[in-house]
Amino acid sequence: MYNRKDVFPVGLFGNYMNPGPGINTNAPKKKPFFRFWDVLRHNSGRLLMLNLIITALHLPLLLSMVFYVQTDNALTVPFSVFLLVLQVILEGPVLAGCARVLRMIVLDKACFLGEEFRKGFFGNFFPALLYWLLDTVIIVSTWLAWQLYPQYAKENGIWYVLLAVTLGVALMVLFMNFYVFPLQVATTLQKKSVIKNSFMLAAISPKQCLLTLGCIVLTLAFCLGLMCITTYLMFLFAFFPAAFIGYLVMFINYPVIQKYVINPYYADTGEENPEAEPAEDSGERVFTDRGGSEEPAPKNAGKKGKVIS
Repeated sequence: MYNRKDVFPVGLFGNYMNPGPGINTNAPKKKPFFRFWDVLRHNSGRLLMLNLIITALHLPLLLSMVFYVQTDNALTVPFSVFLLVLQVILEGPVLAGCARVLRMIVLDKACFLGEEFRKGFFGNFFPALLYWLLDTVIIVSTWLAWQLYPQYAKENGIWYVLLAVTLGVALMVLFMNFYVFPLQVATTLQKKSVIKNSFMLAAISPKQCLLTLGCIVLTLAFCLGLMCITTYLMFLFAFFPAAFIGYLVMFINYPVIQKYVINPYYADTGEENPEAEPAEDSGERVFTDRGGSEEPAPKNAGKKGKVIS
């Protein structure tokens, strides 16, 4: 026998058994701007935890910097380089793990953060490592070009052209990175196809890429502004902004992957698309969901305690 009066009230700020109007299934879909903040609000705790994981997995980089600055002996340079190499090895898989978690968040799907991150990290370890090694080559080459080409240009102006080309390539690779890791965790494409599709997606979506880049710059400028107020705010980097920037990238750019890669695949194969919006049922219904339209029941209803046996 089950008595409603014997139920322990689990609601923190009220009686969870009070009837309400329900959820309107025919409510219009929110605009992207409002949905961005809505999803962010509901997943703020996950993003904080994800940022903590990112911070923990960047300890080799932090220790390398500390060891290089604070020590001066025969092991300083070799050990610092070793920690940097370890960070380079970890960086790609970390981005893959983050991409898997952030994809689930943007798709508004239930997930266990630690489990999803683990699957993304270990399940894509070697492809992600390859992508990041290529990124590292581009980063180092761009930095060297920025340092050397202006000096060479004093003798021959052609070096300015080469510098512009190098920066253009670096910008294109940055845009490709908005798609490489989401493609890797969301599809079963081969590594070569992931790189090729990332290039094509970056080429056909300059608006989304520039919007993402602008949002990233504003976020970093905000963080630097906080640091200018006081360096004690540096501890905030343990909780922000790495995961937030990843969320920005995934929210703005993942719909492009859906439009040009995922949706066409399921349309061609005829399989059910797990990421598609649920279609409205135009047939006759035996039961009708009136969520959001019915009136709440009177508050004094059921006070005597309904018994079901």
